[in-house]
Amino acid sequence: MLETFLAEASRSPLIWSVNDCAMMLANWWQVRHGVDPAAHLRGTYSTESECLSVVERAGGIIALVEQIAAGVGAKRLQYPVAGDIGVIEVHGHQFAAIMGPTGRWMVKAERGMAGHRCGFLKAWSV
Repeated sequence: MLETFLAEASRSPLIWSVNDCAMMLANWWQVRHGVDPAAHLRGTYSTESECLSVVERAGGIIALVEQIAAGVGAKRLQYPVAGDIGVIEVHGHQFAAIMGPTGRWMVKAERGMAGHRCGFLKAWSV
């Protein structure tokens, strides 16, 4: 299921408030549980700048993901495994990511998905 989800996400173009890096986490949760934890944010922004404003108003990407995760009962983790979600930092930038089957954190990129072998700032179970 995870590999299929990531492959489909890789083939789809980045569309703000539909499948950007944070919405990928919500999309994955929806595939797994049938509930969209970020329905209240869908369609509220359509550019990177507007997305960054939403993130800033929430207190940052960690705070935004934390609020959404808490709203659906996702549990904080110390040892994430494939399919879990988290926030990572790469070259000074924070991203919402999904732990892929190879142990890389997968982030929606403008073209496809980017995989990063790195630590995480916070993670939650899916």
